[in-house]
Amino acid sequence: MSLPEPSGSDRARTAGIRATSQAALGTARLGVGPGFAGAVIVVYSFVRFVANVAAYPHLPGNIGAWLLFIATLIAVTWHVRRTGYHLSGRAFWIASIPLACVAALDITAVWGHIDSGTFPSAACAIGGVLIGALSLRPIREIVTCTGVLALILITAILSSEHDRAVSLGAELVMFAVSIVPPLIGSLTMNAYRSLSRKALDRVMIQSTVTAPAFGPELMASERLASVDHEVEVIFEKVASGELELPLSPEVSEQAASLATELRSHLVSGRQNTWLQHAVIESGVLRGSLDLDDVNATAALLQPGQREGLLSSLWLLALSSEGTTLRTHVRIGEVYSVQRVSGPEQRCHIEILVDDIKRNRVEPASWAALRSVGDLVDTQTPQGMRFALECAIRVGQ
Repeated sequence: MSLPEPSGSDRARTAGIRATSQAALGTARLGVGPGFAGAVIVVYSFVRFVANVAAYPHLPGNIGAWLLFIATLIAVTWHVRRTGYHLSGRAFWIASIPLACVAALDITAVWGHIDSGTFPSAACAIGGVLIGALSLRPIREIVTCTGVLALILITAILSSEHDRAVSLGAELVMFAVSIVPPLIGSLTMNAYRSLSRKALDRVMIQSTVTAPAFGPELMASERLASVDHEVEVIFEKVASGELELPLSPEVSEQAASLATELRSHLVSGRQNTWLQHAVIESGVLRGSLDLDDVNATAALLQPGQREGLLSSLWLLALSSEGTTLRTHVRIGEVYSVQRVSGPEQRCHIEILVDDIKRNRVEPASWAALRSVGDLVDTQTPQGMRFALECAIRVGQ
């Protein structure tokens, strides 16, 4: 059974929920640590500049770079605090322009004099600003700016004539201070955001486990409630005499449209099971899982089996996460097996996961699969095949 694609309004609402969830992942609080680390880098770079101030051959240029850096830092800090710790993309790239000027001015002032220990300290302090912005901007922007800063420093080092043996240690320290922390912070923040989004996705679809076997999906429920409210408003206006019978052509057309939409929601609600809603509403499962449940057998599973099946599919989708990897689920018809205690209703569930090895399957996936029914797993050239035989209770 092919899953229906979300409507335009549903996609917009889904995108809004995803954007809101990303903005509320707690990265603002997590940004306290990177902000402190960035401050340490800035202070270290400034102290190093003050300690070697007499050795700089073109001191006004370095002082100008530091003044521009401090002015930019104060302006960005004021803007972020004024906007409630929010930094737009436009503001970020505008702030990047004076920071690029800082790097260019600072490096130009020490060009060819690196062997004397006069390194571009203000340019190194830019790494502290980048690591402080980790919680405010997407990781790709921080990595891009860090890469540009690294390219500028490498170009300055390679184009200067000096004794490499004498300056190698200082050059490595300069790189470690300015480039490594933003990159490590980017990896850590990216892992945290990815983990938080996946956890939020799991929480959002958890409600389908205890939801009715059939019914509208989460987004459709919101629209269904809105349609029901509009219908009630028309009924109230008719009852109060505000609208006279027969209704005007405009109101009649509106009422007919609402009735048609209401019927379509109710009909679709009787066709789509809880599992189909879970797949549609999940950012992890949607687009990577093909569900074939022509007879809507998933509606007959018990809550414990629902929980196990949904958990296993979600974990398998994460294990096989990739551009070409897919999960195929086929739920068969109900059949009867004769037992000593009487006939027992069963169904067969087949799960095929492309391009996955047994050692990549999470241990929690095995426990979740076994909670659904009797499990037989097979390694195939295409991936893994899981065959489940589930006992169900028809009519409950």
